[in-house]
Amino acid sequence: MVSLKLRAVIVAALICAFGLLLVGASFAQDYKASKTCKMCHTAMHPAIVQGFDKIAHPKALQDAAKNPAAVVAVCDANSPVKAADIKYVLGVGKRGQAYIGADMKTLPAEWSVTEKKWVTTSVQDAKTQCIGCHVTGYDAAKATWAEEGVNCDACHGPGSAHLADKTKIVNPKKLTPDKEAMVCGQCHSKGTDTTKAYAFPITYKPGGDLAQAFIDAQPKTAGRNQQYSEWKTSKHAGPAGVTCVKCHEPHGANTTQPTQLRKPIVELCTGAGCHTNKDMKTHAPLAPAGATCATCHMRFGRHDFAKPGA
Repeated sequence: MVSLKLRAVIVAALICAFGLLLVGASFAQDYKASKTCKMCHTAMHPAIVQGFDKIAHPKALQDAAKNPAAVVAVCDANSPVKAADIKYVLGVGKRGQAYIGADMKTLPAEWSVTEKKWVTTSVQDAKTQCIGCHVTGYDAAKATWAEEGVNCDACHGPGSAHLADKTKIVNPKKLTPDKEAMVCGQCHSKGTDTTKAYAFPITYKPGGDLAQAFIDAQPKTAGRNQQYSEWKTSKHAGPAGVTCVKCHEPHGANTTQPTQLRKPIVELCTGAGCHTNKDMKTHAPLAPAGATCATCHMRFGRHDFAKPGA
């Protein structure tokens, strides 16, 4: 009898073949929607697909008209932002949520989820200041994108070639540690593109050299989404090769830890090949109950892993 696993592979192959017929005419377009990837990978890698659908990346930008429930803010007669003004939603709203209007400018207030109130913010041009890291396949010249949200092609590279030849895809695990980290760094950093007109790289593609497309601001204080900028200053970078995916599961598969951590924080830091000579009882005997390595070495969520007081 044919095993269930073999059946799944056969079904995936048939679905892929049918998918190729559907998208074959549009091969000239580099980027493919994640639903194209799912035609094969739902059967081949179900945990990855199921996990990814639950995390924030694919929901980084949502069309408010198509999905009104994406708006977590309270919009009423007294709110500075009206529901009718919201064209796009930025983020799923774990700690806060921002909004873009029909003119592609950010709206003048963000919703603080933790405080359950509106917070006034400056209006920015979303086309140059934020949207490039909330979509897949952003075309800066046209201010258009291939797909809403941060999806498969954003990290694995444009998928057209992969449809024709399954070996032609960027697998971050096969990149050098610095190039692997750059895949995350294209958005989890602070700086500008080389023209200094955009707050994100506009020519970078996974597997390339981010430094050729992005000028890192080297921030010294805590801030949003600048983990890569901070990581570069730490001992984890360079020869150590402790990259983002060593600690975080990028697809959200097989983990229930916050921020898609592969294991609880202390277990990650003191695990095999890492700080095996440390343990909380002897290394930090005065630490309060519930403290972890991050309590002292990642203050304010910073990824420079500095010693306390440094």
